[in-house]
Amino acid sequence: MTHLLISGPPGTGKCKLLEEVSSDFEQVVWVTTLSSAEFVRKKLGRDDVWIIDTFTWGKKRGSSERDVVVFNPLNLNEVSLAINRVLDTVGEGYVLIMNSISGLLIYHSYQRLLQLLRATLVRVEADKSHSMFSLVKHAHEKSVEVSISMFFPNIIETHEDTIRVIKSSIPLEKNEFEKGLAKDIIKSMLIESL
Repeated sequence: MTHLLISGPPGTGKCKLLEEVSSDFEQVVWVTTLSSAEFVRKKLGRDDVWIIDTFTWGKKRGSSERDVVVFNPLNLNEVSLAINRVLDTVGEGYVLIMNSISGLLIYHSYQRLLQLLRATLVRVEADKSHSMFSLVKHAHEKSVEVSISMFFPNIIETHEDTIRVIKSSIPLEKNEFEKGLAKDIIKSMLIESL
């Protein structure tokens, strides 16, 4: 049970990494803040994933019974309740993915978001599970990015052709890797740090 933050500029493969790693987990809970549940489900190509949609506004229902649409993402309590309801249903041994923290920072102060983030991470640990979050680098003040990163024992930064390990809970031979090795590095960070 560990947590990972993937940070990087737009277009450097954060979402693709999340998708690739999630394919190796049976129980996946995906919180989307930048696209609809329908879009995420189509990209993942899986019907068994729980998707919490904080992007689609209003009283729209998801296309699957496992799509949970947060009607008012301006209310972080609703976001938290939706996450906890799904996690109650799933139980233990899941991976929680949030793509992206940046989507919630559009509407909320980082102090309020840090409270949600901390509560979510504590819940994931209690459930003996894993979590992966993404953050758009340079989209926020440096102090916000630093504050968020303090919650994570594992941090990876994406670049055009490489990933850089900023912080790791397991020993690694080096801190920069080709993008093709990213999935294996992330899986080892999540699994081996148990």
